[in-house]
Amino acid sequence: MNFFEYQDRARRSSALYLSLFALAVFLLIGLTTLLFALMAFQGSGQPLSEFELLQVAQIVGWQNIGWIALTVCGVVAIASLFKLRELSGGGRTVAEAMGGRLINLDSQDQAERRALNVVEEMAIASGTPVPDVYVIEDQAINAFAAGYKEADAVVGLTRGCIEKLDRAELQGVVAHEFSHIFNGDMRLNIRLIGMLHGILFIGLVGSWLLRSATYRSPYSYRSSSRRGNGVLALFGIGAALMAIGYIGTFFGNMIKAAVSRQREYLADASAVQFTRDSSGIAGALKKIGGNSFGSQMSAGRTSEFSHMFFANGLKQRFSSFFSTHPALADRIQRIEPSWDGQYPAVAALAPDTATVNEKSVPTAAQAAAAQQISGINTSNNNSYSTAAVAQSINSIGHPGEAHMASSFQMLANLDDRVRAAAHEPFAARALIYLLVMPIEGTERDSARTLLEEIAHPGVRREMGKIEDAVRALPAAQRLAALDLSVPAIKRLAPFQYEVFKRNLLRLLELDGTLHLREWALYRVLMHAMEGSNGGRAVTVSKGQVPAAASTLLAAMAHCVDAEYLDANSAYIAGLEALALPVRPLPLQKDITIELLDNAVAVCSRLKPLHKPRLLKALVKVIEHDGQVDAPEAEMLRAIADTLDCPMPPIVG
Repeated sequence: MNFFEYQDRARRSSALYLSLFALAVFLLIGLTTLLFALMAFQGSGQPLSEFELLQVAQIVGWQNIGWIALTVCGVVAIASLFKLRELSGGGRTVAEAMGGRLINLDSQDQAERRALNVVEEMAIASGTPVPDVYVIEDQAINAFAAGYKEADAVVGLTRGCIEKLDRAELQGVVAHEFSHIFNGDMRLNIRLIGMLHGILFIGLVGSWLLRSATYRSPYSYRSSSRRGNGVLALFGIGAALMAIGYIGTFFGNMIKAAVSRQREYLADASAVQFTRDSSGIAGALKKIGGNSFGSQMSAGRTSEFSHMFFANGLKQRFSSFFSTHPALADRIQRIEPSWDGQYPAVAALAPDTATVNEKSVPTAAQAAAAQQISGINTSNNNSYSTAAVAQSINSIGHPGEAHMASSFQMLANLDDRVRAAAHEPFAARALIYLLVMPIEGTERDSARTLLEEIAHPGVRREMGKIEDAVRALPAAQRLAALDLSVPAIKRLAPFQYEVFKRNLLRLLELDGTLHLREWALYRVLMHAMEGSNGGRAVTVSKGQVPAAASTLLAAMAHCVDAEYLDANSAYIAGLEALALPVRPLPLQKDITIELLDNAVAVCSRLKPLHKPRLLKALVKVIEHDGQVDAPEAEMLRAIADTLDCPMPPIVG
């Protein structure tokens, strides 16, 4: 199953989870109705016979049942919406709720530096922006990925994970979490938290009432008997609501298990495919079995987020039927059938001072993969074969060993000044200004003059330090440098980010002509920071899609060919690939930033199985002249990224 099929299945399977949620709410309504009937008969002093129990609807009355249903649905809905609003910040909110600390980008802690390097390598190899990395001070070996989309995704790693796993094992864990990022599991996990909170809220109310009854004295200046009866009633209502809440917990755990288990097996398999090193993730799972702390987290809100972890974060007290994760031994044996069933003793790794300054160090398996493609200079290619481009599209969401090797080589060849700049907020702004500026000529001089007027003096000083290094970057490394800069840009204060964004737009519109390659880099950055729609809700009608797709094809055609007639021929080839009516190519001056941004927003809302057709039509445009140049390929990757289709580096 490829990325697009998995995304489509994930959308359709959401209906199943909503059905389970609706069933749980329906049963809560039924139990609450039964409780109402029992309380009514208890108050009247009459016993409720088995026969009458079967006629609860007639006893309670349909009008009262309607009010009960409305109340339960209202409470569940309000509680769910409240929780989802609390988690609206995405991955950052989840990580901070778990007590996570954002790792400093220039951290000199050996374990933290290695974790950052591994996450960067995985991001570049998969074609996604580098997510923020959080560390949780817990000696358990565990991890999670959280967020709604790549724009707000974070990777969380426990202290035990980064200190007790070697590099190959840490790569296996991180690759597993990246699989959850690709496949939309993060979004489902956060929505699941909101849904389950609504189901469990009735039990929480009952718990609060019980505590209130326990601490309230039955003695006061009023009649003690009346006071005591009130406390007993409060106690009874609280106990009843808690009983209903336990039923909600039962269904909540069942839904969690139904959602999570199979996804964990798939993420394990994806991690093996990604790293081409089954010993890495298998070794991590074995160390969990041998770790004295296991994978059980001590954070107070572990139960709320238990289905998001790499391994079971809770002590299993009941039947494994309700476990959010498959048994550890089952996961290991699926990856390594010859496993002997033994778990190793686990201790923190010996410090390695070289790791603090490491750039990119492949494991043995990945070094072998790099040898196999050593004849291909993946970072400096001037052109690619159409087969390599097609292979990269087919690898969306499922990068492999060649892409990891390409990532290692790309980062190893990246100028030290550029990589250092990408990790510091002032210098990262300077780096992105230089990437978006025209490459040469009077247009570059005009851009430099503009930045002298509008950019922060500290940013301008950083530009002077790295300008020659940035100008020398090959096309493939330009996109990688931008992706590396995303965490640093996310650390800007809101007003700094708004000024920076406004300055970028002024650079793009400097001479009245939109430079498409520079727009592509800008769009990748905006997608990483704000999502495809810039945080706006976009409603797409069927009639908007052809026009939006045509706009992207036109932009690609102008990027490929400067001559109008050649560009028009390439554009027509793309239209024919999508079976769209043939029309003249719009002039480049008529393709505005607003038009392109809207086209991206519309096309990003396409159903998953429709996106490959658009990407292949774009390939038809760029290969029309018989070759695929590196800048054209990077333009394709940039557009794919903005369509929520993370395209790995092109190798070949």
